[in-house]
Amino acid sequence: MVLAGCGTHQSAPPEPAAAEEPASPEARISITYSHPGDHLQSMVVTKYGGAQTLRTGETSQGSASVVRFDGGVVVWEFAAPEKGLVQDLPLLGHKHEPPLAPQQVKYGTLPAGFVQSTPDSGPPEPLQANQYYVFTVIRSSGSMSYEAVKVNGDGSLEAFAAEPRAGNSFRLCCNVPADFPSS
Repeated sequence: MVLAGCGTHQSAPPEPAAAEEPASPEARISITYSHPGDHLQSMVVTKYGGAQTLRTGETSQGSASVVRFDGGVVVWEFAAPEKGLVQDLPLLGHKHEPPLAPQQVKYGTLPAGFVQSTPDSGPPEPLQANQYYVFTVIRSSGSMSYEAVKVNGDGSLEAFAAEPRAGNSFRLCCNVPADFPSS
């Protein structure tokens, strides 16, 4: 999944199943940075139980749909560690750490150098079939990007670039299939 622009719809096959346990779908979020020195400030993953299409309209990239998601529970959240005032003073001889700017984050694997706040300990719950997830990426420059993901019953993923609207509604781009929303 790529968190940049319209038209990022992707469908990924599930990974091979283990002998007795079905494999959990794997989501990898690609992150781009357009500002020099920018880095990942935080990432939030919210799980939703259902979705409804409110309206669909044409754009230059294809049709875009406004979708309202039902529920909403944060299942994974992490952030760059807080900096102290002394760390930012170069005259004290403190080694300046490079910004934390991963190019990709695998769902459930905390990137090195980040601090997880949800869940309290351990990895988040595995992605669940027939559920929706919105991945919110917040950069230190203040820019944000969103990706809406549906986990299908067979473990495959459908992903769309998303823009927030009122409440739990997002504009998904582009060409969202009619069977994407479900209660």
